[in-house]
Amino acid sequence: MKYRLESLLALHSEGRWDIDYHLPPEGIKQLHPDSLKPISYAANIVQTKRDPTKKPDEEFIYIDISSVDVSTGVIVSPQELLGSEAPSRARKVVNAYDLIISTCRPTRGAIAVIPEIYHNQICSTGFSVIRPKKEVNPFYLHFAIRLASTLEQFRKFSTGSSYPAILDSDVNKTLIPLPDKETQDLIASHVLKGLNQRQEAIEKANKLYQENVEVVIKSLSSGKYDKLKNDFDSHVYKLEDIVLRLSQLNGKEGTEVIGG
Repeated sequence: MKYRLESLLALHSEGRWDIDYHLPPEGIKQLHPDSLKPISYAANIVQTKRDPTKKPDEEFIYIDISSVDVSTGVIVSPQELLGSEAPSRARKVVNAYDLIISTCRPTRGAIAVIPEIYHNQICSTGFSVIRPKKEVNPFYLHFAIRLASTLEQFRKFSTGSSYPAILDSDVNKTLIPLPDKETQDLIASHVLKGLNQRQEAIEKANKLYQENVEVVIKSLSSGKYDKLKNDFDSHVYKLEDIVLRLSQLNGKEGTEVIGG
């Protein structure tokens, strides 16, 4: 059973009565306490806004939550819109090397560094926009904010059940490890190298897959299948095997025609 003693004054001042909020986060216990600083120590909240609808014929880039790949924290699919097409949430101005943090369902990790090509563009008001201070590497900060220990704190600060959300003030008080500038640069280099290697591996795999598809298409066109190899053994793929597996999964003896 979880319990914690808090004064009535503390409960009223925080406006939260749920025990999970008041219990200390577990993840940051793994980090050296001397390294922990609130995000407000490393970055400033930015509230600059611009209404694209005031220039209806002017194009702009709009970054919403779906634009961020949550597995990597990279912006992958922003929208190019006219001012007349701007959603009501398209209001926050971002600069290169700002960080955007999704305040709705923040534990998903929709957190990204703004690349230079999106300097002075627009993101959704569903993001908290922070600007790293002079001695803080934005790529290190991105790594630190996407740590499980940080996302755990976001979860604790969240309110709402269907769409849990946090505020800018919650972002400010969240604790992250913040080493010296040289260490930040070293970690940023290591993480970015891994991210680049991941991207190169994906591109290589996609190229190989497309080459295999093209071989199949050429075989279907020519009616010659001598270039296709029947040597894939890490997955059920033969029709007879699939029929057998369906029979076993359905708890029946014998075989049945798929779809029958």
